[in-house]
Amino acid sequence: MTAEDDLIHFGIPEITDDDVAAVARVLRSGWLTTGSECAGLEAELSDYLGGSEVIAMSSGTAALDTALAYLDLPRGARVGVPDWTFVATALAAVHNGLRPVLLDVDAATLNLSPEALAAEIDDLDAVLPVHFGGVPVDAEIHQLAADAGVPVVEDAAHALGARDDRGLVGGPGTSPNCFSFYASKNLTSGEGGALATDDEDLAAFARSYRLHGMDADAWARYHPGAKSGYDVVRPGIKANLPDVLAVLARSQFARFEQSQRRRRQIGLRYRAALADAPVTFIPDVIPDGSADHLAIVALRPGVDRDAVQATMSAQRITTSVHFRPLHHFSWFRSDADVGRSGLGTCDDLADRALSLPLHVNLTDVDVDRVAACLSECLR
Repeated sequence: MTAEDDLIHFGIPEITDDDVAAVARVLRSGWLTTGSECAGLEAELSDYLGGSEVIAMSSGTAALDTALAYLDLPRGARVGVPDWTFVATALAAVHNGLRPVLLDVDAATLNLSPEALAAEIDDLDAVLPVHFGGVPVDAEIHQLAADAGVPVVEDAAHALGARDDRGLVGGPGTSPNCFSFYASKNLTSGEGGALATDDEDLAAFARSYRLHGMDADAWARYHPGAKSGYDVVRPGIKANLPDVLAVLARSQFARFEQSQRRRRQIGLRYRAALADAPVTFIPDVIPDGSADHLAIVALRPGVDRDAVQATMSAQRITTSVHFRPLHHFSWFRSDADVGRSGLGTCDDLADRALSLPLHVNLTDVDVDRVAACLSECLR
């Protein structure tokens, strides 16, 4: 047994021999940047989502940046963002010269609160809801935005495979959705992401915008007989996904549904094992349409989360926190607005939410050990 054998990682990707072989094949092919593997990933994701156009990008953040750039909002326009999210959500607005407006969340899901959005919607120019932990946002969020004529860009970094009353998140009939393929995500390319949309104009914009605004990528220019010239039709960014990363996502996507089923099993096992522990799961009951990206519990008020994490770490179990509310960071305190309804739920849960290990490498024995350790910490 090595020193690593009893360590339970918070999050570690499953990398199989097939994944390694796929990446090695691309490395040996001589073509590493955006090409046929990237196109193949886009086609497979499009088919999975029911026909939406998929534009692979260098990160989920780049996808958010691109979707907001397409809206062409005036500088300083106000964009509603849940206060409980990773900083990338709000910074995508900032990168486009927009002002984030921090909105409170629903304690049951940590998704954007419909009540908080309703109080602010008349003074917003766009909304960036987050499907936190893979749980789709409340349908009322979409209805409020639609009624007010406010465009929506969905942060689906956690939500590939999630489903709501509209169908698959990112499928036809949904707003533009921005997925992440970061190392910790349910589907990973190490770094990467994608924009999914049924808006052909947005799709065309995104394909150009991710390559400095060029109208042809290198794969198109360097085929035998292809014309090497290109035009720059708009100022864009550098955000394409190279084949050497895309092929890893393709290899993993072949077992995506199997992986999703295992994540659901783990989430249910945690709930059973911790049924009598002094914690509340968020959400309490896993929705059928969840993508099961995170396993989060809320500790009771007064419990020292840092001490719990330290004790579990001493038992070789790593945990995490998703997320520190944005208004707890100095830049957002000084440079973002706060919605009319305040941020009371975020403040209440800021020091109580704890993310447990959740990845397909976990065995049932691992899950039970995590639960037993947490229960012991809280006695």
